[in-house]
Amino acid sequence: MFKSPLKQLRQSIWLSEVPDNISVPAIGTEPASVIPIEKATLDEVAFAELAISREASALSRVSSSLSEVVKLARKQGARGVDNAVAAAIRELGERK
Repeated sequence: MFKSPLKQLRQSIWLSEVPDNISVPAIGTEPASVIPIEKATLDEVAFAELAISREASALSRVSSSLSEVVKLARKQGARGVDNAVAAAIRELGERK
């Protein structure tokens, strides 16, 4: 039985999440596009990965910032129904 190259890649533990399609960002005069991974060039995969990596980094920064707000608020004794930003600001004010 023939297994497609993509199915063969997905059998690897590290490559099980290889998508069917990738979003390639606009580059130069080329518009953004969604293409099947099995037809993608190395550059198209690299540009798609770079775009996803940037998105992941941005999400990580947001997650870290939200975590810091929670930590600051908790230091002020804030609980679940308290305003997190107000408590975090109080904590920052006490640090000055």
